[in-house]
Amino acid sequence: MVVPLSLARVTGLAARIVQATVLEVRSGRDESGLPATWITLAVARTLKGPHNQRITIKQFGVATPLPDGTITRIAGMPQYRAGQEVVLFLHGESRRGFTSPVGLGQGAYRVSHGAAGAQVRNDAGGPRDLTDFLAEVEQRATAPAP
Repeated sequence: MVVPLSLARVTGLAARIVQATVLEVRSGRDESGLPATWITLAVARTLKGPHNQRITIKQFGVATPLPDGTITRIAGMPQYRAGQEVVLFLHGESRRGFTSPVGLGQGAYRVSHGAAGAQVRNDAGGPRDLTDFLAEVEQRATAPAP
């Protein structure tokens, strides 16, 4: 069960927040033999944490079976596709290099562009105006801790 988190809490718990486009998604086994999915992102904007133009995050589990039949998936873990624009609130990396969005799907916002302009939504709700959303996140991310 995933505990509902406010945007303030998701922002506070995130080690890194980026607006990015998914370049590549690949699954396999990591150096320890654990099932993993690597998501490579072209970062357009960093709202919290270190800035890199391109990052690759490693999530535990795979969305589709590996050649040996292994399928391991964490319920609520977001899935990605190449070309998708996202805003991600990421935990810091574990000892084994894994990370995930804070609150799983609560920390992964998909961006869409339509007649109403650019909007974001996550699994918990939306849509919201992208510009307003990013301004609020940036304000929360740079505010001093209470």
